[in-house]
Amino acid sequence: MKREKVIEKLEKHLAANLYVRLTRKKEGFEGITTGFILDKSSDFILLQETDEFRILGYQIIPIKTIKHVRYNKNDKTYERILKEEGLKKIITSKHKVDLTSWNTIANDIKATELTIISECEHPKLNYFCIGQLKRVNKKSISIRYFNANGILDKKNTTHNFEDITKLSFDDHYANVFSKYIIEK
Repeated sequence: MKREKVIEKLEKHLAANLYVRLTRKKEGFEGITTGFILDKSSDFILLQETDEFRILGYQIIPIKTIKHVRYNKNDKTYERILKEEGLKKIITSKHKVDLTSWNTIANDIKATELTIISECEHPKLNYFCIGQLKRVNKKSISIRYFNANGILDKKNTTHNFEDITKLSFDDHYANVFSKYIIEK
């Protein structure tokens, strides 16, 4: 799908508060994200993710990685069920995030003091980093990562903005896990 068509569909879904299924690609990576677009700039969207009839956290997604926007019969049925279950009414942006640039996004999210998940889904890089956002630099962010055992790294992990394909925050998984981290 051409970029202009992607932008047109993103704007339509945002304005009508429609469920959306996004196909995202960057070099060797391809993935699917679903949810409701809450805000959009020329380069990014703020999405409230859904999965298996659950309302999940928030994601920042670079528009340049979005290759297809779908809203078909299946998506309409999923959205209808969310509505009938009373879940669609809880979809809202609890956080104001300036989507102008990665710097403004990261600074606004850092101010929330919420645990974030920064991902680069490219097969060769393939990183997933969960932790507290500690520093916002001109071209990167630094995160105090904790591993699958909940143990904090002694040093911060740096992720370059150009590599990030998805930045999540106020996510149930991250919020719960971060209550049980250990510093060694």
